[in-house]
Amino acid sequence: MRVKVAPACLPPLVCPGNPMGKTPAQKKRNQYLASVRARGASGHNLWFVTPPQDTQALPLTLSSDIELEAFFYLEGSPDVAFVDYSPLRHGRAHSHPGRRHFATVTTLEGTELDVDLALEADKAPVAGRRLISLAVLNAAKVHVQSWRAIVPTINRCRSHSLGPLIIRCRHLLEEHGDLAIRDLCQQLTTESTALVTGAVATLLRSREIESDVDTHLWGPGTVLRTHRHG
Repeated sequence: MRVKVAPACLPPLVCPGNPMGKTPAQKKRNQYLASVRARGASGHNLWFVTPPQDTQALPLTLSSDIELEAFFYLEGSPDVAFVDYSPLRHGRAHSHPGRRHFATVTTLEGTELDVDLALEADKAPVAGRRLISLAVLNAAKVHVQSWRAIVPTINRCRSHSLGPLIIRCRHLLEEHGDLAIRDLCQQLTTESTALVTGAVATLLRSREIESDVDTHLWGPGTVLRTHRHG
């Protein structure tokens, strides 16, 4: 969800009927803005997102379109098993010259790396850290757009027990090899299309299967395949 906040258009901080107090909505807004400004951002362009692996009650607050793209880039990175956004969530995303600590990731091999967001492409990499620059995001536009759709697909199915359906999807892919999402749905006509799509999106995020979403936008024609090791 995106929220545009223009300073000149902010509602009064004091309630007309309560000159010494603030409404709950104003208090919540100020909490978000304080968190965003604590990491050196303006807070004029806010996105509220829920990472698919996140168990936090409140969504993650991102303060720019670039941060939003970096979020989807990381969620779809095929070598990343888990992303920890606590540096952003708890206001501990310390800034360094030209770069900001964005998250900490755990790779499929178990390596833990800090992720920095730096808009300049010529920033040198640092040992034990991963750099996301504007050039990296520009080169991954299809990837980012695909995961911009995949993450909500997963989140919409959070309240459903997808375990049995995930097993059926995995078996069909192992049996048939490459399958488009529409073909997989045709194999599972007794199941809701939304739940089948949520199941395969969940498998993608857990890195149990692969797809062509880096080169073709996510949709019914997305081709799925079992994970190819090596």
